[in-house]
Amino acid sequence: MTEVAVRDEQDDKSGRERFAEFLRIYTSLNTRVAYATDLGIPLDWVPGYHAPEPGRRRGRARRIEPTGLEWLNWCVRNDFASFADVRVEHVERWLEELARAGYRDATRARMLSAVSAFYRKYLLREGLAEHNPAALVDRSAQHLNRAGATPSATAMWSFEACRALLLAAHLLAADNRSGLRDRAMIEVLIGTGVRAEELVGVNLADYHRPAPGGPAALRVHGKGAKDRRVALAAPVADAVEDYLAVRTDAPVPALRDQPGNRPPQPLLITGTGRRVHVSHVQAVLRRLCTTFAPAPDAPPPRSRWLRELLAGEQAALIATHLAPLRDTIHPHSARHSYATHAITRGAEPRQVQHDLGHAALSTTEGYLHDADGLAHSAAHELSPALHRGWLPAY
Repeated sequence: MTEVAVRDEQDDKSGRERFAEFLRIYTSLNTRVAYATDLGIPLDWVPGYHAPEPGRRRGRARRIEPTGLEWLNWCVRNDFASFADVRVEHVERWLEELARAGYRDATRARMLSAVSAFYRKYLLREGLAEHNPAALVDRSAQHLNRAGATPSATAMWSFEACRALLLAAHLLAADNRSGLRDRAMIEVLIGTGVRAEELVGVNLADYHRPAPGGPAALRVHGKGAKDRRVALAAPVADAVEDYLAVRTDAPVPALRDQPGNRPPQPLLITGTGRRVHVSHVQAVLRRLCTTFAPAPDAPPPRSRWLRELLAGEQAALIATHLAPLRDTIHPHSARHSYATHAITRGAEPRQVQHDLGHAALSTTEGYLHDADGLAHSAAHELSPALHRGWLPAY
């Protein structure tokens, strides 16, 4: 199937080359891997993909081994000679098999979108299909359309849980050499609602604070290679400044006879000077939860300082709000929490949409209203409220 269905009689491109052409439409490697996984394209065919080192932690587990129900595998099993032979009834039968196999509606909707994108963005343009059968599927009949008022399945942190995470990161900032960096990560994540991938992708030059003690701005590199500026309220900017005061770059040896621009310096770096991996964001969130709300069978901490900290009243309050999150916490919940709590506190929905980067702004709007967007960002209302009562300046 991978060799026959996408091959044109007028050229000699292999199926692997065709799939690589389709995936190169997307600039983000994460997006390429996601589409390849849902379609059933082998990961070693994904342009730019390198298999992780054995035994290295890579964050949330990703489905690597094919299940046989991915689109390509299903087409092969059902003896389709070409994608042009697929009709809408075949796509609906595939979706029904996914449902019987226990796939959630959200997962089936995402996989259907991947198939539709493959037809719309590649097969139709290359003349390898005459229509897009995935676009003709009745999503309502397949229970793939979520009603507008239906809440997202992504868990949202309560306002008090957000405060508990910030306070926990603040209390542990002096516990190890990475404490200030991890605190800055949590402050930016909760205080702006940026994606974890956007957070670790920020460079040092993307951070700008015009005046000490005031708000700051951060340029983040979002989906589809679209940049936007997000506001950092003063408490968040203070946490970033505390980290920058101890941040040190790893020495970069000069290369003889190779002058040129120095590569961008990541804002968040490891002890060896490398960019922090996205999996570390979730690891920090989990560590905060397991430190203050450990499992019943967890051994006591070895550090006397930490034992004394956990015996205090603040630690008990933190544990109350973090215990329910211990086993399920995920960075994406910060975006849902930011949106919900900001709007609850009176922020304009359109401003929150701007903050989160859910809709692309035109270049003209960006030039005319970017400064206003930063000045009126919901972050200025939400972040001080989260810190009120335990951070002296707020």
